[in-house]
Amino acid sequence: MSSGNRLTGTQLAVTALREGIRVGRYVPGQRLVEADLVAEIGVGRNSLREAFAHLASEGLVHIEPHRGASIRRRTQEEIAQLYDLSEVLEGLAARLAAINISRPGNADLLSAATDREQAVASAGPNQRIDEAAHLHEAILTIADNPRLTELTANLHILTFSFQLRHAQLAGSEAHGETSLAEHLAVVEAIRQTDPQQAETAMRTHVRNAKAWALTLPRSAFGGPA
Repeated sequence: MSSGNRLTGTQLAVTALREGIRVGRYVPGQRLVEADLVAEIGVGRNSLREAFAHLASEGLVHIEPHRGASIRRRTQEEIAQLYDLSEVLEGLAARLAAINISRPGNADLLSAATDREQAVASAGPNQRIDEAAHLHEAILTIADNPRLTELTANLHILTFSFQLRHAQLAGSEAHGETSLAEHLAVVEAIRQTDPQQAETAMRTHVRNAKAWALTLPRSAFGGPA
């Protein structure tokens, strides 16, 4: 790899921290200890601090003077707002995917992501949620709108990591089965090149995910108990 294609220390730290948040390695409220992360990620302190500042601007990290950085905790209201935004953006992605599905390679990409999600239907919640995230990402790829992908990236990190953290709670199994059925409805509409139905099915899916999230106990959220 040429030096021009290498990630800078800051980019490397941003990427590692984003992925850590997405998979639940770093959880809301967790303090980010610089010495530990320098060793873990393999970057310098300046790069790490620049990464903290970048992620703080995206709402993923909270920085307090004299106390350092931590993963931001979100209130129930904030989680609801994230799902509201996701409903609109994911609905648009599904609509565009239905328009673009006939382009070379797109049908195969969608089928591969769908098959992977169905293959883990009986697996643990972490695998199911991970493959659900991959299906959403495949739909975004097919939608082929870089700005939409950019806007949706952090929403994916926040909503899917939230689901991962609470996947063991009561009702999560039934939610997982419903989520798969809803995904299959979205996929079918995309395959049928029906933009309106694809958007409607996706928006219904995201609204139902929000409804599930809001049934969780107050302890699942930041802010006062």
